[in-house]
Amino acid sequence: MTVLIGVITTAIFLGSLALIFSEKLHRSITAIAAAALMVIVGRLFGFYSEEAALKAVDFNTLGLLLGMMTLVALLEPTGFFEYLAVLVARSSKGNPRRLFVLLGVVTTILAMFLPNVTTIVLIAPISILISEILGVSAIPYLIAEALLANTGGVATLIGDPPNVLIGSAAGFSFNDFLIYSLPIVLNSWAGAIIFLLFLFRKECRSGVATQPC
Repeated sequence: MTVLIGVITTAIFLGSLALIFSEKLHRSITAIAAAALMVIVGRLFGFYSEEAALKAVDFNTLGLLLGMMTLVALLEPTGFFEYLAVLVARSSKGNPRRLFVLLGVVTTILAMFLPNVTTIVLIAPISILISEILGVSAIPYLIAEALLANTGGVATLIGDPPNVLIGSAAGFSFNDFLIYSLPIVLNSWAGAIIFLLFLFRKECRSGVATQPC
């Protein structure tokens, strides 16, 4: 019986992943359907119940994500994120190296308080536009932003959904993450910037910018 239960639950899990990756069905519908199927199978075989499924839901994480998405939805129409990017572009004064660092700073700070994917979705299009204006490749900036968004998300309790799950389960506070994670993130951030500037030194020199990267 134990082997049969393991086979069924594994099949449900792998089947839901296959549907999500194939995009034949919306991921939300797939997740809800798989969860409901797991509860039904659990009821039939006596290893899972509605109460156990409800206890497995972390409402702290869901509430945080809902609040952050609401905040982003309110700020985005105001042009707040575009204003930050334009301010960074002006502060760089056409220097690709300075622009690289400043965009990295903005991306990291936003990622400390917003989900990583949301941060990239907001910053990446503006970075591409700024790169076209300066006549430099957007690839180094996009790669740096993807990397630094993940780095910044580790620094705070609300930077990543896994952080909230860990904090909720272990009883960590917002200050605990700042005390123990922020110093590591700062060192990692500085190392990443130095490495990426060296890696993309040729790309940053191209274009109409007044100074080389």
